[in-house]
Amino acid sequence: MNSVSSEKTKTPLWAKAALMFGGIAAALLLVLLLLNLFPGLLRDSDRYRRQDAGTSIQVNFRHTDSDLFASLPGRIRPPEDDAIIASFTLSWDADGFRVPQQQADHYPIAAFGDSFTEGYNVAVPWPDALAAALDVPVQNYGYRGYGPLEVAAAAREFAGREARSWLLWAYFAGNDLVDAQRSAALAERSPFYMLPQLAEQAASQVATETARNTDQHFDFPMPVIIGGNYYEMAFLPYYLWRQPAPAGGYEASGAFRLVGDTLDALSASGDETACRALVFIPPKDQLYYPYVYPTERQWLRQNAFVQVIDADGWLQMQPQPISEADEAAFISHLTDQRDAVQKLVESRPGWLFIDLTPVFQARVDQGELLYYPYDSHWNPAGHELAAQTIAAALQAAAGCALE
Repeated sequence: MNSVSSEKTKTPLWAKAALMFGGIAAALLLVLLLLNLFPGLLRDSDRYRRQDAGTSIQVNFRHTDSDLFASLPGRIRPPEDDAIIASFTLSWDADGFRVPQQQADHYPIAAFGDSFTEGYNVAVPWPDALAAALDVPVQNYGYRGYGPLEVAAAAREFAGREARSWLLWAYFAGNDLVDAQRSAALAERSPFYMLPQLAEQAASQVATETARNTDQHFDFPMPVIIGGNYYEMAFLPYYLWRQPAPAGGYEASGAFRLVGDTLDALSASGDETACRALVFIPPKDQLYYPYVYPTERQWLRQNAFVQVIDADGWLQMQPQPISEADEAAFISHLTDQRDAVQKLVESRPGWLFIDLTPVFQARVDQGELLYYPYDSHWNPAGHELAAQTIAAALQAAAGCALE
């Protein structure tokens, strides 16, 4: 019997690399071709369309309904107790915005923003709590997924429907800058323009991916200890890395320019006598990071990213671990975005900057839970605190009526 050698010829490493990158290039070309032929394949191709107009649903919100389970699939250990934590009816008007609790023929205050303003996972979002605090009707023009350009479009369409005393924009520091870039990319309908955004998201996922439930190891929740209070929380670290400014500052980026354009769009909309304010919302990750247990913070630092401005002027992310020695400096820069946005707002005549960071940080330092443990959004206590803070700022504003 003739013997046949079982030894296989080994493929050179360079050939393996060539095959891998060749396959990636072919896949990218196919995706680009499909997106050019069928631009509607982009999931967010129509950010302005609100699909819930005129409908109502009964919401039974549980921890596992939280957004971070969707954002970080397989990386969060489900809670042992998944009881209903909020139950309410959620209704949208004919325009697709949440129906105010205090309904009226005239709404002197109009609130614009994203899911923080819509408040899809609470019975009383901050615009409703604000209306109760001031006894002035507030129209809620917030909608999940909205970024600066969608806010500007909504303001152009709805702010001038009636006379307003106040126009409010609730700006979320976790993702409004990148949402501005996303919206600009979709507006141009250029798949090539989208590649940096897609690559950034993929890199962020790959760099911090450690579990897919294959061995029941989870990255989250993390222990958070504030004095005698112990919490288990999940975070979206991406929001944390967005807070320190890139080299050259936010002002050098196209995303920041688009935020300024949105302020101008709000200024040009509605009653010229209306007062205007930007409400700055800090991300949960920023406020609770110093209280994350040290070993877990070490894991976050090892998988840290830093913002950079690319050749086209857009914000991108690059992996850059943070050493323990540099942690204090990192924490000191977590208000960089806040400082830049405040300067931008105050450069616009007639604008008020309402910063929620100090009051939220003070309450967090006291051990209060203001965000859902497994969600990036406020819980009812967070919405109430925001409303009370905004109400006090509006009442103190000189020369601005509330009716």
